[in-house]
Amino acid sequence: MNYLKRPTLLAMMAVRNEANRFLQPVLDRLSTLADGIVILDDASTDHTPELCRAHPRVIRFERLSTPLFPHNEAQLREKLWQLTVELNPDWILAVDADEIFETRNGREISAFLQQTQYELITFPVYHFWGDFRHYRVDRWWHPACGRTACLHRYQKNRTYHWAPRTLHCGRFPQEAYRMPRFDSAIPLLHLGYAHQWEHQEKYRRYLHLDPQGEFCPLVHYRSILNSRPQLRRWRGEDVEALLWS
Repeated sequence: MNYLKRPTLLAMMAVRNEANRFLQPVLDRLSTLADGIVILDDASTDHTPELCRAHPRVIRFERLSTPLFPHNEAQLREKLWQLTVELNPDWILAVDADEIFETRNGREISAFLQQTQYELITFPVYHFWGDFRHYRVDRWWHPACGRTACLHRYQKNRTYHWAPRTLHCGRFPQEAYRMPRFDSAIPLLHLGYAHQWEHQEKYRRYLHLDPQGEFCPLVHYRSILNSRPQLRRWRGEDVEALLWS
């Protein structure tokens, strides 16, 4: 691959009521990877806005007065995208407030920014399940089946359009997914299912937003409540230390 000098990287994130979950350590981890963080708050009712505004790496923050995600996720993500590209970054890292990369992968992620062969980088998603020591590997939950595009080279002169989907619309406009991509082996750690009590809440939310399974098979939603999921022991960096040290 051909390499250039280090370009600018902005992280972008949509949040809602994340203050008592993983937001602080996620922001701290992102601050070691990105030159700045752009946040769109989807009408939080807790102290998420104060936490975001206080973080030194958050360079742009906007809060909506009414939630947009329950009605149209694509509109929410498009608005976040516009807030980010107005700052003219070279690369954009799109992450959620319950996702984190291991500290040892910082140099590898930085290397992606300097190459010129690929414009979209995908990562295998490790869904931690019930605790911070096990991740799920059955069916669609397996990391090999659940890659997510999180890193994209922004082209200022390209026209971008968002997929007309109100849910599960992707993190980038449609044009990003047509660009040359590289499937990285760097794990993206998803912590949204690490607490058992959140499973029922997530299931109810998805069924409310997508009762007919228009945007995701209903069987996948139902699998959230599987009482005996297939789990595998995580052998990487200590996640709890990564979060709370």
